[in-house]
Amino acid sequence: MTNDTDYSKELKKLQKIFENIQPDKRVLCDSLLQNAAFMAVKLKELQEIIDAEGMIEGYDNGGGQSGRKISSAVQIYQKMLPSYNQVIKTLAGMLPAAEKELAIRSANLMSDFLTTR
Repeated sequence: MTNDTDYSKELKKLQKIFENIQPDKRVLCDSLLQNAAFMAVKLKELQEIIDAEGMIEGYDNGGGQSGRKISSAVQIYQKMLPSYNQVIKTLAGMLPAAEKELAIRSANLMSDFLTTR
C-alpha cells in the first residue's frame, strides 16, 4: 500500500512545515520528523484498511467462541494517533511562537482524515 516514496514525500512535507525551527534545535528534531513521517504514512495506510474492511471484524477463537469486535486496524490507529499528535506538538514547540498554530494545523492528520469522510 505504501512505500519509500510515500515516506519521502511525507518527510519532505514535514520538513517544509517545520523548516523554521531554530538551528540549535534542528539536530533534536530530525529524528522526530522521521518518526512523524513514518507514523503519518502508517496512519494513512490504516485509514485505507479501515475504509476497505470496516471498523468491526469477526473473530473465532475456538471452543465455540466467536463474535464481532473492533478491528485490529482501528485499535492500532487509536494507539498510534496520539503518539503522532504528540510528536507534532513537540516539533511545533520548537518553532517561533507565531508559526506554532499554523504548523499544527498543516500537519494535523486527524483533520485530514475527518474532512475526507
